[in-house]
Amino acid sequence: MSVLKKCHKTLRRYLTIIFVPHTSTKTVRFTFTISFLLFLFILWSGVTIWAGYVTGRHFEYWKVKLDRETIRFKLLFFADQVRKSQELLEQVKERDLQLRALLEMKTKKEIITREADEGRGGPGPKDQLYLEKLLEKKVDELAIHDLRWQSQSVHKETVDRLESISQIQNYISYQSGLYKATPNTWPAEGRITSPFGFRKHPLTGRTEFHSGLDIANEKGTEIHSTADGVVEFTGWTFGYGRLIIINHSFGYQTYYSHAQKILVKEGEKVKRGQLIALMGDSGTTTGVHVHYEVRYKGKSLNPYGFLDRDNFFKRGERYVWKKSRN
Repeated sequence: MSVLKKCHKTLRRYLTIIFVPHTSTKTVRFTFTISFLLFLFILWSGVTIWAGYVTGRHFEYWKVKLDRETIRFKLLFFADQVRKSQELLEQVKERDLQLRALLEMKTKKEIITREADEGRGGPGPKDQLYLEKLLEKKVDELAIHDLRWQSQSVHKETVDRLESISQIQNYISYQSGLYKATPNTWPAEGRITSPFGFRKHPLTGRTEFHSGLDIANEKGTEIHSTADGVVEFTGWTFGYGRLIIINHSFGYQTYYSHAQKILVKEGEKVKRGQLIALMGDSGTTTGVHVHYEVRYKGKSLNPYGFLDRDNFFKRGERYVWKKSRN
């Protein structure tokens, strides 16, 4: 009881505050009880705490709102990027199909895909819903897994398109190599004096198979490679005389015989149209000419089917080819 009495007595005491202005002799006096000052202190503390709490909640509210707007903006940006990527992939896919059609790759079963042939596709329900929400700017309704699904879809389509482009690249590379390796021009200017196939041998008179074409001209006429390749053999052989064999890869070989002079060496790489020899009459022959053969995997083919028809005409009973001077 003594403690309570002491507290009660203390609270009932008075505290006087006197203000003495510098410009006046009159003082201002305020008298308060300790209990009243304590009440003001408690009230001020409560108001301060409440104001701090309200301010904190207000700050947290704006912080959350700002974070929400930031996330909203990021989602909108990401969704727009996914949409643009999808549009770009559709253009790439369309160009891919057009390029395949241009290259007639639909006839090459080893590199074409059924999907490219059928050209199927189009937006599904998720795509349509996604687009509607995007156009309405309802990014909040776009769940993270929806965007992840869109991203995975774009990634998968990108991988498929890259694989398709790789197939086209391999196809073009193969066709380019095949074109360079396929004989498709004349080995020399001149006239065809003996065709491919069975004939009477000009020296023996017996009917024999002639495995190439004889193209005659003056001695020293240039002989050129008819395709890119590597010189496999150069030298003298019975019947052929001075002979050059060029391996063109893809199974093709060409033979050039009866040369007066050989201008290339074994192992040398040659290009289509490159000078390789001069026409002569070495070996078993009745005159100056080049005996030209085309072989595929060891089998003799009719070189006539590989000859360029430009500047090709008939003179009397002979077919003549003369290189254009343009």
